[in-house]
Amino acid sequence: MLVSPEVDCDIDDLQAKSTAWVSHPATKNVATCDRPEPLPSLMTPLFRGRCISVTPATDSNALRFTLRSAKEIRSFDLPPTQAAPGLGDWIEAGDEICRLLTPNRTPERSTRWMDQVLDPRRLHGTRTRAQVEAAIREFFTSRDFLETRTPLLVPCPGMEPHIRPYRLEDGAYLPTSPEFAMKRLLAGGLERIFQICPAFRSEPFSSTHHPEFTMLEFYRAHASDEDLMRDVEELFAFIARKLLGREELPFQGRSISVATPWPRLRVRDLFRDWAQVDLLACPRAEDLARECRRLGLVPAPEDTWDDLYFRIWLNRIEPNLPSDRACFVTRYPASQAALAVLDRDEDGSTWAKRFEVYAGGLELGNAFEELTDPVEQRRRFVEDMELRERTYGPSFPKAPLDEGFLHALTEGMPPSSGIALGVDRMVMLFADEPEIDRTLWLPSYRPEGQ
Repeated sequence: MLVSPEVDCDIDDLQAKSTAWVSHPATKNVATCDRPEPLPSLMTPLFRGRCISVTPATDSNALRFTLRSAKEIRSFDLPPTQAAPGLGDWIEAGDEICRLLTPNRTPERSTRWMDQVLDPRRLHGTRTRAQVEAAIREFFTSRDFLETRTPLLVPCPGMEPHIRPYRLEDGAYLPTSPEFAMKRLLAGGLERIFQICPAFRSEPFSSTHHPEFTMLEFYRAHASDEDLMRDVEELFAFIARKLLGREELPFQGRSISVATPWPRLRVRDLFRDWAQVDLLACPRAEDLARECRRLGLVPAPEDTWDDLYFRIWLNRIEPNLPSDRACFVTRYPASQAALAVLDRDEDGSTWAKRFEVYAGGLELGNAFEELTDPVEQRRRFVEDMELRERTYGPSFPKAPLDEGFLHALTEGMPPSSGIALGVDRMVMLFADEPEIDRTLWLPSYRPEGQ
């Protein structure tokens, strides 16, 4: 650091304030703030990092300090007289210089947080997250979508009968999805909207689920479920090109194609091909229970038709979805329509205009061609809450109806399609990371025992 004649201080003060000051014999000529001759070596930057290793130097009596910053790892051989810092300390070091930056650290010198934050897999996962989220925003803004932000304190968290929300002491909830709020925006006149936001579901931690997670949700007015499928497959192909330069990505030892178009796989066809089950021939729970027993799956006496459906799905269908490319699963049973409209196949059977997104064995998203009838929507909400009450009793009480959302439907929401995609799982896919935890900087609160 060159000394300016206008600075009224001594050299010790300058050295304390400078992060680039390196000890040099020429500084002996500087007793006051008089300008010395320019010395290029005084501009040598010091390296700051966490000490992750202290070992004997190979060719001297010095100690070798290995320091790790967020970007790189460097080693310095320093004389023993400079060796006061130890494992876990933050150090500023250069040639013949070592300065302790954490003098108040405890003697135990734990590196727990450094090990967690600077874990190479976590750094890769979180950097990939930043790239994925930036690519998502670029994709949608280039297509004239408006990014929205809706409240995180809501009167109703969602009406799914089996998804447990977080409820606060004052009666507000944390949203399981921004769906109801974003549909109010559609009813208010917006036509192309997206949102990247936190969502909350009180479900167990796993390699693919975190109770606090990041969701991408987007909606298009006057669009069908097929329009939305094209948006989704083009989004994934766009991200792959941005991050990897190709529409193919490595994931856990295999290559997965996200090139468009993706296969559209109907639920009824998947059950026929992989379980030899004709869903139309099994309208009652006892019919599907019989098929479960044939497949070696033991039904419980209280299982509903949907419970039995999922026994077969999880054990016989989902494991056989394509492993080498992304795909859509379409046309769900009417009982699983949720907020989707119903439609008839050519044979007159009724199915929900709903699809899910799969890639690499990961379920990534759930989409509807949206129900806009307020009377039918209210009926389904009431039915879902009655199912929750029958299934869980007082341990999982009914959620209040979102009257604001229902009122928005009475004003008129245009025909629309929308989807919720798990951003964390998308990051797992593009980072080739099997653990969702490695895509997060820090974990959420976890109760003891979980």
